[in-house]
Amino acid sequence: MKIAILIDSSAGIKNINEYKDLFLVPLMITKENGEQIADDQNLLEDEFYELNNLQVLKTSQTITGNMLEKWDNLLKEYDQVVCLLISKGLSGQYNTFKMFSKEEEYNQKVFVIDTNGVSIIIKRQIEIVNKLIEQNKNGQEILDIMEEKYNNFKGYIIPKSLNQLVRGGRISKAAAGLAKILKITPILKYDGTIDKQGKTRTFKKAVEEAISLLRSSSNLEIIDVAYSKSSDEIINLVKEIIEKSGLKIGLFEKIPNVVTCHTGEETFAFLPMIDI
Repeated sequence: MKIAILIDSSAGIKNINEYKDLFLVPLMITKENGEQIADDQNLLEDEFYELNNLQVLKTSQTITGNMLEKWDNLLKEYDQVVCLLISKGLSGQYNTFKMFSKEEEYNQKVFVIDTNGVSIIIKRQIEIVNKLIEQNKNGQEILDIMEEKYNNFKGYIIPKSLNQLVRGGRISKAAAGLAKILKITPILKYDGTIDKQGKTRTFKKAVEEAISLLRSSSNLEIIDVAYSKSSDEIINLVKEIIEKSGLKIGLFEKIPNVVTCHTGEETFAFLPMIDI
């Protein structure tokens, strides 16, 4: 059986040619004037950050026609398609295309997995799905295994700067100003959705607390880290804290554009490495 893997741009992978049988459909980024831009390989990193600094960007689902056209084309060459899309807790993308996958022409051919994922979580999931394909698992078996494995997934997000959260209206300027005066750094919990976990007085302490929380929840040896645009000083500080904790770093890669739209620069996500 020949199986294709389909992701959206929430995985942060632009060069899909590095992977076997991997395909991409972009999410959309919307400017303040309503113009939509596909979040694909044509949107360069510098171009995105320049745009993000000038205005508040919003994100939206893949254009439905583009997704269905991709399914149709892939099913001409592949027996089944496994879709690893942005978490349903962050977007309506999963619910929309799960519904379409149940239609007669796609039923038991297209499998939309409830990933609880985004960014490097989905990148790890690609690795696992490829291993399952090598083990001759079919689409339904892959879906069942992946959803069970990521059912209780948990990680932590630390935005060093609150500027983007203020611009997007997610926290007030007054609250952000007070946090800056008191040197308060929030810790956000990620489990497919984003919620408040706690706060500390400094960014360094927040990173240490996030790592401590991860270690307390499992016998963890390796963590994956995603980050948005940051200074070398901050990046090196994060790496140093992780190494001092006795953990090893697995993936250490940029947060996708569609996440940075909401969290801004100098945001770090700490996630347990999951494998089979």
